[in-house]
Amino acid sequence: MMAIVSGMPPMLRGRRSAQSGSKVMAAVYAVVYTENTTSSALFYMFVGAEINLTPMILGDILDIRVRKILLPSGAWVNHDEKNYVDVQPTTHPSIHIGPIPDVYGVEISMRQTAGVLLQIETEFYDAKRLGLT
Repeated sequence: MMAIVSGMPPMLRGRRSAQSGSKVMAAVYAVVYTENTTSSALFYMFVGAEINLTPMILGDILDIRVRKILLPSGAWVNHDEKNYVDVQPTTHPSIHIGPIPDVYGVEISMRQTAGVLLQIETEFYDAKRLGLT
């Protein structure tokens, strides 16, 4: 019997991350989503995030930071960082973080530097190779 060779590339399975949900803000950066590995064989993709800023009121300041690991066993480096101030527009009160191809790690953290600490709803999506958890 002869083995069959397939030229099909690895496939990714997208899913809602179990790290999604309600996050209580703090005055220092707190990780709200993280995924990392030390093996380039475990490629995955951060598919995106939705963060609902509807609870923000006048005087609130919320910072959102996205970091990545670029090398095996490397340190986290800033990929993007933005702050949100006061009431968000009623036509677009949530923010979207787009896909980030990644091998070694993605982290999203948030902090609130002004106002009464809020509870923020988050939803994260990632995709991993089929057969991996």
